[in-house]
Formats: sequence, structure tokens, C-alpha cells
Amino acid sequence: MAIWSGPAAPDVARLRWLVPDDPGAAQELDANLLDVQPTASAPVRFRSVTMRLPPGARLELAGGPDLAPDPLPGFGNFYNDARAVVVSTSDQETLTGGDRTPVAGRLLAAGDWAGVRGRFLAVLVKADVPLVLDAVETSPERPVIVFTPEGRGEPVTLTFYDGPVDPRQFPASELSNLLYAALWEPLRQLSFGLRWLLDIWQSLTGNWGLAILLLSLSVKILMAPLIAVAEGWQSEVNRIQSRMQPELDAIKREFKGEDSHNRTLAVYSQHGVRPFYALKSLAGFLIQIPVFIAAFDMLGEHYGLHGANFLWVRDLAMPEQALTLPVTLPFLGSHLNPLPILMTALTVLAARLQADTSLIPALQQRQQLRLYVTAAVFFLLLYTFPAGMVLYWTANNFWHFLRVLFSRLRQRPGA
Repeated sequence: MAIWSGPAAPDVARLRWLVPDDPGAAQELDANLLDVQPTASAPVRFRSVTMRLPPGARLELAGGPDLAPDPLPGFGNFYNDARAVVVSTSDQETLTGGDRTPVAGRLLAAGDWAGVRGRFLAVLVKADVPLVLDAVETSPERPVIVFTPEGRGEPVTLTFYDGPVDPRQFPASELSNLLYAALWEPLRQLSFGLRWLLDIWQSLTGNWGLAILLLSLSVKILMAPLIAVAEGWQSEVNRIQSRMQPELDAIKREFKGEDSHNRTLAVYSQHGVRPFYALKSLAGFLIQIPVFIAAFDMLGEHYGLHGANFLWVRDLAMPEQALTLPVTLPFLGSHLNPLPILMTALTVLAARLQADTSLIPALQQRQQLRLYVTAAVFFLLLYTFPAGMVLYWTANNFWHFLRVLFSRLRQRPGA
């Protein structure tokens, strides 16, 4: 991926030595980098070189658009970030990107990694001596990081990694913090667990799209006991709401102010409603949030999806872009993506079938309206997201739709 020495390249990351007032010394140091130059038979991954550095020598690593390709429209633009980072055995620290100011004089401990990374690719450097880092983003998604070794005269051993952000390519103990670094540690471990399960399904099916469908089904099955408990709570809340609602509507019509408040509290007390009663109705949604976050982070960073096709989807790591639209729409871009449309249609169909008959009509309409609004929000949010992530959520909605449909058929007279 990287060009290891020489003039700036327009489309790839670049490594080169800088020696003030001594271009000949810089050329000699660049020649040493040829020892780690990637070839078709020997991609860089981990390669080391030992060299003696002249005074003032600095190593410059400049990011290129190969780390952050053309930006995606809408919210999908979140996945086009390229930044300078420091990676230790405990975490990942971001040095550039967004509104961050340039970093000067940051000390990198011996054995820690630093470099530039994008969504799927990274170029990283570590040394057996401390390094002083300066980092800046010269233009959007083009970070530059300069390494200055501390001390002079002694040989310095530099180790390079140039390749995918993929744990199969690097020792987990050294670079695993490149993955899911922004997540709370339990969610991060959940992402690794889901990745392990996805990789198993892919090894069995040989297809990443089928693996995503089976991952979604596996998660649904594993979470079924919790979902069943949450749905039981929801049914209980619905029954209580239906009993209370006529009384609450009457209070709202006939009383105002403190009198209305006190009478409402009396109705709640009469029906045994406690302060956390409303949370029961959210339980089914809340218990899925951690899995949703972990799965989406995992799918968004999974290098195996890069370039993988499924059905009409050419690249599961990118939006489908099945057809080009004659206009560019706000948040949606200029392409037709069928999966988000299918995902939303399944949500709407399930909402229409899932009407709880224990609810009075007004509450049924209110509940369905919330589901429709949620479906619209997810449609806008995910429309320009990578297809693999939308495929996962579409599969979730499909399994839920089937479950609701079979439940409805069993409830029919004579079934």
C-alpha cells in the first residue's frame, strides 16, 4: 500500500526520511527502507530494519486517499475517516481528524505503535527507542505524522506494519486495539465475539452475505429468552395502560394543574404502577441496543467484507448504489439502495401485524405510529451505510417479521 521513499504520490500513503540540509543522507536512509519494500510475494505486514541515524533525521509518514477513498453521502460519510493514531497495548489514541489541533512533541514509548489508518488499512511504525511525534492533518483525510528518534549515535531498529486492519494479519497482543477502540470495553469484547461468530459462518458457507444472514439469525436465537421476557413485560404494560387510559383521559378533560397531577398519581397508585413502570415497555428495545452497537461496529470495520459481493451487492463494505438517480437527495445521495427500502418495508409490515389486541384503539394507533417513526429514522440513518451493515439489520427485521406472522397465524380461530 505505502510508497516507502521518494516524492509524494497522489494516491497512496508515503514514507520518507528528512535530514535538514543533507539530502544525500536522506537518500541513503531511504535506501534502507528498500529492505521493507513490499512485493507481490512478500507483502510488508511486519518487517524490521536497523539503521544508524545522522543528527536531525526524521521519518515522515503521509496518508493518502487509499486510506480514505471518496466520501460516502449522508451519514455514511462517518466511514471515510483517516487519521493519525498511537496504538499501545492498552488503547488507541487519535491524534488527528475532525477538529483536532496539530500535535507537537508527543512522546511515543519504545515498543508502542504510531502511524496513519483508515477504515480498513493502516501504515504503522514502532521503534526500540522512544520517538517524538508531530502530527497534523494538512488537508481533509490526509494526516501527516513525523517521527524523531530520541538520542543519537546508537543504531535504531524500526518495525513497520503496512496492511489491513485485520487481527488475522497482526498479533492480537500488539495491534488489537486498532479495532473497536471507541467502544466501552464490554461492548468491544461483544464485537470480538460477534466477529468470531461471523467468521465461523463465513468459513462454513464461503460467502460473507450468507454469513451475515446466519449471524443475524444466531443472535436472534441466542437473545430469544430475553426477548420473550421483554415482550411479556410489554404485554403487561399494554394491559395496564388500556385499563388506565379512560380514567386518565377523563382527568385530562375535567381537571387542570395540581388537581390533575394528584388525581393522575392516584390512578397510577390504584393500578399498582411504580416509577419505573414505563421502562418495562422499553425493555425489548434496550436489551438490543448493546448488540446493535457491537454488531454495527464489527461489520463497519470487518476487512473481510471489503470487496465481497452478495446477490446484486457489488461490495458489502460500501452502499449498494444499484442505480443512479437523476437527482441528488439530501441525506440519501444520488443512488438507489434497495436494501434500506426492504428493511423499512419489513418493519412497517411487522408493525401492522403486531397490533396488540389488549390495547384500546387509541393506544394501538399511538404504538404503531412510534414504530413507523422509528422505521423512518432508521431508513434515513442507514440508507447510505455500507451494505453489509444494512443487510444485517434487514435480516433482523425479516426474522422478526416471520415470528410475528407465525404468531398471528396461530392466533386465528381454528389454527
